[in-house]
Amino acid sequence: MFERIMIATDGSKHSERAAAVGIELARLSGGSVTIVYVADTGRLSHLPEDMALASIRDILIKEGESATDYVGEMAERSGVASTKMVVEGNPGEELVRVAEEAGLNAIVIGSCGRSGLEKFLLGSVAEKVVRTSTVPVITVPGEKVCE
Repeated sequence: MFERIMIATDGSKHSERAAAVGIELARLSGGSVTIVYVADTGRLSHLPEDMALASIRDILIKEGESATDYVGEMAERSGVASTKMVVEGNPGEELVRVAEEAGLNAIVIGSCGRSGLEKFLLGSVAEKVVRTSTVPVITVPGEKVCE
């Protein structure tokens, strides 16, 4: 059932735990994982277009590459085939879009991410994915209560 699993990562320890769950599900089912990081460049759109903005975008993309490489190494150590993607846009929307367009069977995402005022203003990525996805979503809690 879960042969093609998306692992959503933001490079945090919380998403690392979710990655471990997704990789184990893929290993047990003989499947593969697609590791996705969404660079939230949409939040930069209200800033003036200049060199600094391009630098911030580059930093976000590099963070995504680092995060997906790390999870890819986890998958490799477990003998699970993986592909990596860094996409730009709204994280909740892009994760759902990629999963549906790629024909993935499940999305594994950490339930912890943003906190405090930022979560109140922007909403939880995991919550948005759960509410809008047509693909089954597995949310993985952190080891401790989300801060």
